[in-house]
Amino acid sequence: MDIIEIENLPDRIPTETLVLMFQEALVQFKNNEIEKDNFLLIFMQLTDRQVMAYELLRSDIRNDIDRTLSGLWNTNSYDEVDIILSIVVNLGLEICFNRIKESLKHYTVIKQPILNEIQQTIDEVGENISNPYYSLENYSE
Repeated sequence: MDIIEIENLPDRIPTETLVLMFQEALVQFKNNEIEKDNFLLIFMQLTDRQVMAYELLRSDIRNDIDRTLSGLWNTNSYDEVDIILSIVVNLGLEICFNRIKESLKHYTVIKQPILNEIQQTIDEVGENISNPYYSLENYSE
């Protein structure tokens, strides 16, 4: 997958197509066909389009993404933290979110801007990580 190709996709894509694209990116990453930086950028773009579908991504794909991102979580790079936080929140990834919360136990080694970003995200999400559309549902009532 090419990041330029992904960036040029329309904002709205059928969920079935997005599932296939997420799967393809996961396979390519696991086979070392794409670098971590490109993988995260591709996932960010695909996640942005998934959000526009206003429905949860299929659970098996979400679980695979959740486990993969959980394994990539580190607090050394602000850019990576920012991207992963966005993906986790927008796709409702519980495993990775719990790993993110656990990383706060090591806050003495996390740089302050990264720590602030993590804490702000946790505060905003609260207990609603599994449903990224929670705040929207409140408006529909």
